[in-house]
Amino acid sequence: MHFHPKDISVQIIYHLNPHPHPHHIRDKESRYLYMNLAMSELLNVPPETLIEGQGLSEINPAHAGFFEGIKKQEERVMQRRTSTSLLITGHFGKEKCLQPYIFDIHPFFDETGQLIGTLAQARQCQFFSALDYIQGKSPKTLTPSLPNTILTQRELEIIFYGYQGLISKEVAEYLHLSRRAVNNKLVRIYEKMGVDNNDEFRKWIEEIGLNHFIPHHLLTSSIQVID
Repeated sequence: MHFHPKDISVQIIYHLNPHPHPHHIRDKESRYLYMNLAMSELLNVPPETLIEGQGLSEINPAHAGFFEGIKKQEERVMQRRTSTSLLITGHFGKEKCLQPYIFDIHPFFDETGQLIGTLAQARQCQFFSALDYIQGKSPKTLTPSLPNTILTQRELEIIFYGYQGLISKEVAEYLHLSRRAVNNKLVRIYEKMGVDNNDEFRKWIEEIGLNHFIPHHLLTSSIQVID
């Protein structure tokens, strides 16, 4: 029996339509039955697009090859009737910014208990360290967008690794530089920033928002099962 979008509970639609998090419902063949406005914006699908009975390749060919990769995970969810979470890094939204999102995928049943597909919710991935927790800080979303700064790309990379707590030797290994080269660059960074020690260094980074920065080349399109 083919399931029709009109058969989705009115209560579910009422709950999901205004929801700030992206949601969609797909059938057993990974065809769309429903998508709320937030998901349309995330996948850059015009709201007036007819999605019912369509796969992602039909409604947004640019995403087709990548996002159809979650079909195997949807099949796994339906087979086991258990939820899973995926960390998906892709080009999202109108700006097509490369960023990580967590997609929680659940088996979706009709009112009689029959499995008819999957329900997915997406949320932007936020990062939270143990140190952030004990210091009372909130989780943060990483961004590859550069703030206004006089720092060079290489200096920004060194700042990124240094802020994560890596020592000069470890930073040098990541950047394929000598330890001396990293230390020399750190001295110039300190001079530009007008700081004298590591505490001032970290405080300055947080004040201008560089603690949210990640070098663009470290973000790569991928799908990773995290649960």
